[in-house]
Formats: sequence, C-alpha cells, structure tokens
Amino acid sequence: MCVISAYKDPVENQFVRKITDRFVTGFFVLVFGILWYCTKCIVKPYQYKIISYDVFGNQINIDGIRTNFKTAKVAHNYIIEYKNRFSHYDFSLSTENPVIKRNKLFTILKKD
Repeated sequence: MCVISAYKDPVENQFVRKITDRFVTGFFVLVFGILWYCTKCIVKPYQYKIISYDVFGNQINIDGIRTNFKTAKVAHNYIIEYKNRFSHYDFSLSTENPVIKRNKLFTILKKD
C-alpha cells in the first residue's frame, strides 16, 4: 500500500528555502553595489560665494562684507543679514564646483 501525503518532505522545503534566500540576498547585494558605484561621482560644492548687485543690476564689490563661505546655510544667513543692513543692494549665492571625476563605466557607455 502506497500513501501519498499532501505535505512535502521537510528536507526538500529547507533546500528550496536556502536557495531562495541566497538568490534574494544576492539580488539586494548586487542592487546596492550598483547604486553605491553610481553615486560615487556626486560631488558637493566646496565653496559658496555671495555676489552683490546695485539698483541697476550691476555686480559690485562692497567693502566690509564677507563673501566666501564653506556651507550654504551660513551663506544664506549672511545674505539675510546683509539685506537688512544694505536694503538698496541685492545679494545672490554662487557656488564653485570642483572638477568631477567620472566613473569609467559612464565614459564607456557614453562613447557607444
């Protein structure tokens, strides 16, 4: 007499579960590795500069104000302060970006 069970063998279930677990883990490691590689070329500005303009829109230099900053938040705070002090001038923020080294993968793909 042969009995057919509705339940699978627990040993086979464990093997399938291990294989599925390895595939899912490998997939996420691969995806996060690709994302990390692609975001390495992002470079933040290293210097912020305040530019002042007169009433006619011409760029001018005002003596006694600080113009170079390392963070954008500090530069914005100084712009607000300068607008209160020098109401007849207008101020804007400029950034200087360093040269960005591209990943080799992007340059190879761009040539094709």
